[in-house]
Amino acid sequence: MFSIKFGLLLLAIVLTFDSSYGVKVAQGNNKDFTPYWLKKYKKFFDIFDVNKDGNVTKEEYIDLSTERAALPSWRAKAVYGAMTMGFQTWWSNEYTNYKTSIVFEDWVKSEENVVGFTSDLVVEWALDVFHIVDLDCSEELTLNEYSKFLDIFRNTADNKVIFSAIDSDGDNVIDAKEFTYAVKDYTYDQAAKSAAYIFGSRD
Repeated sequence: MFSIKFGLLLLAIVLTFDSSYGVKVAQGNNKDFTPYWLKKYKKFFDIFDVNKDGNVTKEEYIDLSTERAALPSWRAKAVYGAMTMGFQTWWSNEYTNYKTSIVFEDWVKSEENVVGFTSDLVVEWALDVFHIVDLDCSEELTLNEYSKFLDIFRNTADNKVIFSAIDSDGDNVIDAKEFTYAVKDYTYDQAAKSAAYIFGSRD
């Protein structure tokens, strides 16, 4: 019964990702990105566009994400550091003229230029965040620990469903390999896979 329910919930998430999302970036200017990838990234952009004004600011990306983490002091500081690294690497850089308020189209242009040579940084970021939410330092994330991660990214879907999608071997924990694979898959994969739901869903 659980497997049927899980399958239906995951299917609903997949259908949501594949539905039209009003992405206004000209496809011809983003020949390396599939429509699926652009929709997926528009959803990621919207996580941080908290006031829905079409811009992601430094404060929305870094400060509000750190607040949502609601973690002990040193871990909160580590979240702040990880989000700062992410913002400076993939958002506010030479390709966006180091803006601190960025529209989706500018972010995609940045990704076109940096995504190909920042794969090591993607893994580094993923491992940093993994260890931040690994509260018992076991090198594995429980549902409760992974839920802390999902809180940062404003997940509104069932945490258990998302957790099961990332727990690829079904052992009821998410290890560093599963976590980093999912983050890399989200970043680079041009077609839908269950690992793409690493950041949850807000639909």
